Amino acid sequence: MRRYESLRRVIIVTLIAVLICSSTIYALLVFLEVGDTSQTLHSKNNLSSREEVGSSLNQFNINLPRRYRVLLDVSVPEIYAPNVWRLRDELGRSLNGSGVAIGIIDTGIDYRHPDFYFPNGTTKILAIWDHTVEGKPPKNFDYGYECDREEIEDGRCPETDTVGHGTHVASIAAGTGRAGPYTGVAPGAYLIVVKTGYPACNGTEWFIDEDKLIDGIHYVVEKAREFGIRLVINLSLGSDLGGHDGSSLLEKIIEKIVEEGVIVVVAAGNSADEQVHAMGFLEKGSVTEVKWYIPPMTRGFALSLWLDHGDEVNLTLKIPNNMEIPAPIINKSIDDVKINLVKNVYETGVEWFLELVSEQDLEGNGWSIKVESIKVGGSGVWHAWIDSDTCSGLGEKFLEGEDYIISSNYTISIPATSHRVISVGGYTTKNTWRNHLGEELKTSYRIGEILSFSSRGPTRDGRIKPEIVAPGSIIVAARPISDQYSRLDIDRYYTVKHGTSMSSPHVAGVVAIILQFLPDASYEDILTILKSSARWSVDFGERPNNVWGWGKLDARVVYEVGIRVEGLPKNTLTKIYINETEITAGVEKPIEKLFLKGRTQNIQALKIVEAGEGVRYVVVEESFIVKDEADISIRYSEEYYLEVESEISGKIFSGWYKPGVVVSLPTLNYVFPEGLQILFKPIYKMYGWIDEDGKILEGNSILVDKPHKIKALYREDYGLMYAGWIIISSSIILTIIIVLKWRSSRIKT
Repeated sequence: MRRYESLRRVIIVTLIAVLICSSTIYALLVFLEVGDTSQTLHSKNNLSSREEVGSSLNQFNINLPRRYRVLLDVSVPEIYAPNVWRLRDELGRSLNGSGVAIGIIDTGIDYRHPDFYFPNGTTKILAIWDHTVEGKPPKNFDYGYECDREEIEDGRCPETDTVGHGTHVASIAAGTGRAGPYTGVAPGAYLIVVKTGYPACNGTEWFIDEDKLIDGIHYVVEKAREFGIRLVINLSLGSDLGGHDGSSLLEKIIEKIVEEGVIVVVAAGNSADEQVHAMGFLEKGSVTEVKWYIPPMTRGFALSLWLDHGDEVNLTLKIPNNMEIPAPIINKSIDDVKINLVKNVYETGVEWFLELVSEQDLEGNGWSIKVESIKVGGSGVWHAWIDSDTCSGLGEKFLEGEDYIISSNYTISIPATSHRVISVGGYTTKNTWRNHLGEELKTSYRIGEILSFSSRGPTRDGRIKPEIVAPGSIIVAARPISDQYSRLDIDRYYTVKHGTSMSSPHVAGVVAIILQFLPDASYEDILTILKSSARWSVDFGERPNNVWGWGKLDARVVYEVGIRVEGLPKNTLTKIYINETEITAGVEKPIEKLFLKGRTQNIQALKIVEAGEGVRYVVVEESFIVKDEADISIRYSEEYYLEVESEISGKIFSGWYKPGVVVSLPTLNYVFPEGLQILFKPIYKMYGWIDEDGKILEGNSILVDKPHKIKALYREDYGLMYAGWIIISSSIILTIIIVLKWRSSRIKT
């Protein structure tokens, strides 16, 4: 018995040790995987605000929460950004986002970080609006503190980034790399920053109200207009709650500003592997019980269930004490939990929204909703998404059940489901790094593969999402300058994070480069360019799809076309027409032109170049169509003018001939006077040809070696005229003799 008791103790101790080690490893992986996604942007959604834009017909005026989660060293070269920086725009500037602003609405920015200063020492931040500090609100707003460039450069701006998410995002998009080798995608771009929100969960979470987020969007738009520059807004945040069809208030506002010329890039979300989406199919009379789990340290939970118009259901909420409560439920308190389950009707569908709020932690298990099908007049498909304000390292999730599926599809976050944003998924470009302690850390993600948590499409209304994927793990970028380190930090200036929050600013930086090159580019233009330049592999499947979109981001959105001229003299220029724009070129004046991908260019050369009397150059191939990088040779061939004439009969013939051509000359032996003039003028007998230099030609041909003017040589020949007169005279004399003889014969008779 003692031996078995000892064995039992060894087994128990071993199991406890394994459990502790597993928990530690799991916590580290969760932290790495969630990374910035653990920073939650929370928005209190005011339904009356939706009514103002006509997007809903709500039956109950209840405030329901919408929560937004804030979702380089290898990643910037991976997308080939340095290849683009060596190119120049029309003003001679490096193609690096110069003259374009990137709007960052996030947890703030450490504006003292060297990476947010240009090489000349001026800040790249045009303005900061801090919602968390009072005292100097910007124009048209009555709260917060606005800092201009002077305050930022003087260090007098009170704004700080205590979380680091916004600093990291801004660094990826536009950091100059002055503190180290980690340069952002568009180091020449300006920044306009809004810090908004407040901490929760002892600082491990960050919450933002939706109205403040919307204010931040309006602010950066107006600020860019004030400076007179194009703007791309980066939103590294998202919510799982809503219709996922572009119908939310935030998405409608984004659509409006995009129509006004602002480009908005949004993280696709990090929910693919979190079991936050469930879907099922309605059959009349069927009942489906949908179950979920709420993690510890959670006091607020929400579920959004969407149906098509024409589909009708009855819902019954089941709570942990086994009580069943039919919907609708309005402000009902049970076991200190406030419950709302209400129906909202929108243009794009019908939502049943569940909200659970408690002063204490919510029970983890025992929650479900019974979905009873009453009428199937739509597609019969229902979708549900869940979210919470948990402070736990675990997340809320649907539990397996009958008659519904838990799917990684339809997990693109809001507002990435908007009709007019560029939504960005994430893939792995790095999985090991060395921290400030010299330790080598690693993740389990495989380089080049899509991140398991990167949200997938489609949208609920069937659109492919994301549009593109970009590096999302592991991304080294700026951190707030501090001597206090976490284990993930590289050094005092840089740290690592991952998530689609990191993928999105990569795309925002590329968009800034496009806007620098083509300042009047529209949303459609930019989307076409990004799709056209994106890299694709057959391993990704059918293109496009709801995992990879149109492929991996490639900053080489421009392609270079070299145009060389051959065959012309060095001092002779020709005209090249590129999409009807005229450009001069020559042998010593080649053309190097940049074009945006996704656009076909028509190049046409001037057909004939005159180069002096009797000399011209004719293009061999006149037109070219280019769609990608190319070197074009426009070749001209020389031609000389040959004119053949006669002083007696005028121009015989003329034409243009290539050098080296031998031209046969006509044989014109005699030129006869017309009619009776032959009795008074001589015949001209040709005896040769003479060129413009007075040289008598040999034979009846000429070698075209320069412009020539050839004349026929003639001698006068009076023989025919004399013969004519002799004949005429003889005829007259003979006639006279005959007449005289005739008359003589008459007289005799």
